[in-house]
Amino acid sequence: MKYVEFMKKVVPLHDDLFNFFYEALPGYEKVGQRRILLGCWGSYNDPDHCDYTYRNMGDWGRKMFVTPGVIVDGKLVTNDLIDINLNIRILLGSSFYDDWQNAETFVAKDPLGNPVDKNHPWNQTTIPRPQKRDFKGNYTWVMSPRWFDKRTGDHLALDTGGGPIARLWSTALSGLVDIGYVKATGHSVKINLPKTALKPEAEFEWKIPQWSNAIERDRARTYFQAYAAATALHFVEKALAELHAGRSKTWTEFKVPEEAIGCGFHEAVRGVLSHHVVIRDGKIANYHPYPPTPWNANPRDIYGTPGPYEDAVQNTPIFEENGPDKFKGIDIMRAVRSFDPCLPCGVHMYLGDGKVLETKHSPMFGVAGHE
Repeated sequence: MKYVEFMKKVVPLHDDLFNFFYEALPGYEKVGQRRILLGCWGSYNDPDHCDYTYRNMGDWGRKMFVTPGVIVDGKLVTNDLIDINLNIRILLGSSFYDDWQNAETFVAKDPLGNPVDKNHPWNQTTIPRPQKRDFKGNYTWVMSPRWFDKRTGDHLALDTGGGPIARLWSTALSGLVDIGYVKATGHSVKINLPKTALKPEAEFEWKIPQWSNAIERDRARTYFQAYAAATALHFVEKALAELHAGRSKTWTEFKVPEEAIGCGFHEAVRGVLSHHVVIRDGKIANYHPYPPTPWNANPRDIYGTPGPYEDAVQNTPIFEENGPDKFKGIDIMRAVRSFDPCLPCGVHMYLGDGKVLETKHSPMFGVAGHE
């Protein structure tokens, strides 16, 4: 309960701090701002509904306590995990790989008979092509995940917003979650923390913001701590009710099939995490995971569309008051780190004595490297 008391103090304090930036620095909303293109794959499955079958994935996905969704220009496009899965595309363009158009097609149709694109992770073949870094050509080992918008034909560079802002935005717009401690209203998420030994009950409300920028990504992190605390109380109460009823089984026996395709959709702390596997003869024939890093840190794709980091940083205003000789790149680093709290030691900019020294983080599915 001490954590609940802590959140009652921290959430309103952070709101005041974030609003102070807007008031003290007019125009600061432009730092790290990009078009609202958010992806959330859903989290906290409801065991009363989740059977992990592909056929029912759209239904049990919507029963999650964090609702999956694709948000385009602030509006919900879909919260159906089957739809989300089928429209994932892995593009190249600026990556050190060759395409796989002439490679084997592992999955032509999903279990429901829907066609599966050649650029879907199920069909991806990784063909590395080491070469010299060229910022006008290929410059990274990260591929470019995109989400295909059937309405427009666009390949959208979704971001996770660091995780919480996408989760809250998707949950708010879907309006499906209502467990007492947390309620999605269609335009906000209300979080109710109960009375403790020292504090009265408290209600917080995360409201859909005007922008997807550095400040709002960071603000959402604090609200999601309260969200996690509130849902944890719900889960503990449900677990105790199961135990008191004598239901203590925690796992189900599973046998690896001889032939199968599968996918898993979850949320890591930093955002979307999906797994795509093809099994043949009881062994993995093809497997690709897509955690938050490639979604946020990817380069320009074959259509020239920049990834979220590049998009958010280019043309961002600089409010730093240090002169050129002591320039730290604070606003640039703050923009990148707002997407990914795992990068405080991975993105640096130095400028001193008239010489520029740059250190760039090169994410490779969780393997950090510096150049």
